Amino acid sequence: MGVKQRGLWLVLLSCFFGNVLLLWPKFVPVLQAQTLPTATPDAEGIIYDVVQPNDSLWGIAARSGIALTELLDLNNLTEDALIQPGDRLIVGIVEPLVSPTPEASPTVAATREPPTPTVTPQPGPVTAVCLVAFSDENGNGEREPTEPLQAGVAFTVFTTEAVVANYVTDGISEPYCLTELAPGDYQITRSVGRGETLTNSGNRTVILAAGDQVMLGFGGLVGSTPVPTAVPPTQPANLIGSDVPTTIGSDAVVAATPSATENETGRPFLIGAGILIGILLIGTAVLISRHRT
Repeated sequence: MGVKQRGLWLVLLSCFFGNVLLLWPKFVPVLQAQTLPTATPDAEGIIYDVVQPNDSLWGIAARSGIALTELLDLNNLTEDALIQPGDRLIVGIVEPLVSPTPEASPTVAATREPPTPTVTPQPGPVTAVCLVAFSDENGNGEREPTEPLQAGVAFTVFTTEAVVANYVTDGISEPYCLTELAPGDYQITRSVGRGETLTNSGNRTVILAAGDQVMLGFGGLVGSTPVPTAVPPTQPANLIGSDVPTTIGSDAVVAATPSATENETGRPFLIGAGILIGILLIGTAVLISRHRT
């Protein structure tokens, strides 16, 4: 090759490389635009790859550095599955990143003044009246521990100015207490059922002073009031037919009476004595009349 030919080649080569250098900035953006973005895990640690045009499952697996079978298992796909550009395929799962919890800045507690102490007034003594109705089985006007409560008794509590309360007993929750009553005079009445006999007063007046607490029991009995019965006395044998009284306990006094047998035995004697006295009187009268004649 002659000197002229070598010089011509050098000129041609310099022109070519000069044009390439001039066009290099135009090629760089094109190459950078075709570079795929680096896959990064999301908040749950899953890495996705976006399907590009003309991509295949084998190419995505090779690009992601995993085997084709792993790519299929991660996405629950088969080898003949169809993919479209824009689809997101899982190419890896890593531990999710834990964002550090910011430390709470210390807060300065506000200084509060101590509360002003308040004086709570102490409650005074309660003024109350408690009512109870009971079945007075022994009729003594006092409730015994074995005597039950009485249901259906209506109480009315009133003053000279107004009715304070009305209450009907249920026979379970009594005594019923009226509390925080003002001092004064109160009238209390109770109802009387059909066939019921009261064993104590059913209309009472109560004078309350401050702090008084009064319990009132109202007794009643359906039917007649029971009367205590005495045990019939046994007469001693030596007192039969005598007039000496026999004392039973401390209250009852029983007088003995003659027996029927004794009365029947003395009756003939009395009849005979009467006849004899009559004959004597008649004879005496005849003698007197003759003497006068």
